[in-house]
Amino acid sequence: MTDPHSTLEVVREDEEHAVVVRVLGELDMATTPLLAQRLYEAESTVVPPTPVVLDLGRLRFIGSTGLALLIEHHRRCAELGIELRLVADHNAVLKPLHLTSLDTIFTVVPTMRQALDIEG
Repeated sequence: MTDPHSTLEVVREDEEHAVVVRVLGELDMATTPLLAQRLYEAESTVVPPTPVVLDLGRLRFIGSTGLALLIEHHRRCAELGIELRLVADHNAVLKPLHLTSLDTIFTVVPTMRQALDIEG
């Protein structure tokens, strides 16, 4: 679903063994509420151990509020007994994850195929 004033587009897809949330655009203070809402919706429908896969492959920017949102949902998923997996293959996402050491906390893979093939 897209907000006409937002620089972020969020699309949810139910795969056979995962709920996929795809984002396109910029994840900053103005757009994190939209993604937060979509992640809460996805997490509330998942039956463990089905993961939530967050596809960041088309994200052009992630700010500190976006990183904080990822941490919040990583914790929430853990409490629910599900895994939050990230798909990212470019520096706009990988560099901030690496600089904050969040790449050691999350399962980060470069392709959707890899995210869906991980044994839970």
